[in-house]
Amino acid sequence: MSYIVFARKWRPKDFDKVLGQSHVTTTLKNAIAQNRVAHAYLFSGPRGIGKTTTARLLAMALNCKDGPTQTPCGICDSCKETINGTNLDVIEIDGASNRGIEEVRTLRENVKFGPARGKFKVYIIDEVHMLTEEAFNALLKTLEEPPAHVIFVFATTRAYKVPSTILSRCQRFDFKRLTMEEVVGKLREIAKEEKLDINEEALFTIARAAEGSMRDAESMLDQLASFCGKTIDLESTSSILGMVGQEILFDFADRIINKDTSGILKSVDKLISSGKDIPQFLNSLVWHFRNLLVAKVGDELSSLIDLPKDMIERICGQSKSFTIENLLYILTVLTNTQDAVRRATSQRIPLELAAIRLTRKEDISSLSSILDRLSDLEKGIESTTLKAELPTSGKHHTPHREERREPEKNLSTKEEKIVIEVEAKDPVDVPIERVCETWANLIRIIAAKKMSVALFLQVAQPLKIEDKILTIAFARENRFNKEALEANDNKKITERALKEILNQELRVEFKLVDELEKRVSVENLMQDEHKEDIDNVVKSALNIFGGNLKKREPT
Repeated sequence: MSYIVFARKWRPKDFDKVLGQSHVTTTLKNAIAQNRVAHAYLFSGPRGIGKTTTARLLAMALNCKDGPTQTPCGICDSCKETINGTNLDVIEIDGASNRGIEEVRTLRENVKFGPARGKFKVYIIDEVHMLTEEAFNALLKTLEEPPAHVIFVFATTRAYKVPSTILSRCQRFDFKRLTMEEVVGKLREIAKEEKLDINEEALFTIARAAEGSMRDAESMLDQLASFCGKTIDLESTSSILGMVGQEILFDFADRIINKDTSGILKSVDKLISSGKDIPQFLNSLVWHFRNLLVAKVGDELSSLIDLPKDMIERICGQSKSFTIENLLYILTVLTNTQDAVRRATSQRIPLELAAIRLTRKEDISSLSSILDRLSDLEKGIESTTLKAELPTSGKHHTPHREERREPEKNLSTKEEKIVIEVEAKDPVDVPIERVCETWANLIRIIAAKKMSVALFLQVAQPLKIEDKILTIAFARENRFNKEALEANDNKKITERALKEILNQELRVEFKLVDELEKRVSVENLMQDEHKEDIDNVVKSALNIFGGNLKKREPT
């Protein structure tokens, strides 16, 4: 007898052995017991989780010599032929290769004939979504009013591609992806029966690579048994499946903790030289840091980590070296790197760039202190600007008043605040030069409230002030920035910031111009004593958010 692969050998022989789909099998068993079997079913869900197997079990239950029954015997001729795929009354059709209208017309002619030996004629159409629109239309009438002896079972991984006219004529069952524990438990059972010596870490590695598909997991175990013989270890499992071992993931995380840029680049080189798949490695890294994040959030969430107990303990231990902000940043970098790898001609370069960025970043937990420093810098720059203005600004001097002598009893109250009444005047427009001088501070204040508004304003210039309306100019190539700022919320944020810094109500309007005037640059407004601090803040922001510092050349 020829060799039978694990995926076929360990296919369930009754409904109770179907893994993780009790919501489907229980409904079908009850329908059989109550004689409420529908004429058409649609089984949808990911690959390798039991759709076709359940369809065959339904056919066995209906055509068993004791049937219809919830528990087919598995030993009668009808059951054996169904298991072997030779039952004339169970017709399996591949929708991908029999997708045309001619095949469906042939099917319509054949359904008129009764079953050869059993009670029902069961048509199992796999990947039914591959049928053409004409084929679906030809099937509609037969599916709506089939002969009493015909049962249709459709299986698909893409139910959304099946026309609604077909869906409405079927009872639909959505199969679930299997959990890690379910896959590992079944693999452990198969390994025991096949007398295979395999450790828990290898089982979890197989289950993780299978991504919830029992058939894939059984095929991988079969492949490993052929390669390793009766003893299967983690190293062989990782090598054959192209997976990355847990030790490599822990080592990668340790190098990030220690900021070991040289070491992490050597690890990447060794990984690539060994033939590991870079997208697969990145996926494993994302899951590793996801597990670290879950462990960091709370020890009670360790049940959400699909790893052996000893590995969960190591995860919890390593997570103590990170802050939640660190882990969120690392996961953001890694997921962005996954996108970059898909687009890159050389997959190695995005991975190395990510490794360097992760090992050279500053501590993300200091984000709040960076914002505090920004606020302090703003106050410092404002006070410096005010001091410089007071001697030269004659317009706002307080009118000279004749000195008065207060009574002797008031001399003791030295700390009382002196309030000088100034004649109320109608507010005048703020000079446009004043707005230009405070433009850098204005953008910082807006950035603390909404970063996108500040970014849009960076390429703009204050143009003029008339009738309490500040006109802000944009070059024509920055039309998008102008239109984005004209949104009501963004406009209000800008106006509130102007009031905060100028202490005067101004409305803003935005205008496109052919060429921006050359005004005092933001950099020239910075005092030398603050420049070094600001450079450090910029570097910290680049480390946190990523990106490059670019200089905009005038056009």
